[in-house]
Amino acid sequence: MTDKLLAVVATHLTIITGLLVLGNIPTAQAQSSVPSDFADYVVLGKSINHRQHTSGQLTLLNTVFFAEIFPTDLHPDSPLVENGVLFGPGDASKGLQFSNDNIPFLAGVREMTIAGLTARFPDTTYTFSFDTPSGSVTNLPATFIRKPGANNNPGPIEIILIQDNMKANSNSIDPDQDVKVMWSDFSKGASDPNGIIDDMIYVILGNCMGDEINHSGHAISDLMALTYDKKEYIIPKEKLSSGQSYQLEVEHSNMETDIYQGIEIIVTYAATSFLDFQTTGENNGNMDCPAHPYAMDGGQTDRVKRGETK
Repeated sequence: MTDKLLAVVATHLTIITGLLVLGNIPTAQAQSSVPSDFADYVVLGKSINHRQHTSGQLTLLNTVFFAEIFPTDLHPDSPLVENGVLFGPGDASKGLQFSNDNIPFLAGVREMTIAGLTARFPDTTYTFSFDTPSGSVTNLPATFIRKPGANNNPGPIEIILIQDNMKANSNSIDPDQDVKVMWSDFSKGASDPNGIIDDMIYVILGNCMGDEINHSGHAISDLMALTYDKKEYIIPKEKLSSGQSYQLEVEHSNMETDIYQGIEIIVTYAATSFLDFQTTGENNGNMDCPAHPYAMDGGQTDRVKRGETK
């Protein structure tokens, strides 16, 4: 073999070896990523849930302890956060497992009073642990802060529907008009002294099958989300069909915030009300609604989920 041919072979071997080595090196993004690139923020909370009837009367449904982990992408091709566990006192002493959803979630045993709920889940520090593509987060702390004798949860929320600049009857909503959703005053809402996120209001619209079809926006990730000082939210008529049942969820979230390893922490005392409404006209046949909408939210303990029976 000539010297020239040997040189060519050596050059090719060098290139091939280099490619093989490069193939084993993680990308720059993977090398430099940290868990906060995948986990945006966590939520720990206690909520009071009410059903609002057509008359406007509010009926207490339950109180609930819950936790969530929000990824930086709410609709990833594969989960960004997995194997979540919450540890703390009471019912959380052996660890509570998060769901395997894109937004991992858990809820404790529901009680009819905050006092009963607090007996199961004391107001103190809980810790989150979970896995991300860039490594694990362990013992991320979130703490309930309650002043002695104070009720941090917002008061029960009354939902008001407006069409034609008048209060609308929830049994006869015009599907050819936008619906203005208003609510009773969020008197405990305030700005965040930490500058992370102000107290929030959430408005969620669901269809009669229990599917979420419109959302006012999530904390932190949605710049147009509703803060405590907002008074209304518009449901566009494009979301409505004639002769259908719908369900609204309005939540007031009184929050404390912190940050840990670049991941924001929200600890909330919240209140939520649920209200059904019916659109006028003939059902166009695209959905056969049950007598009462299927539950869109676990707080609707007076309803069944689609595919389940009481």
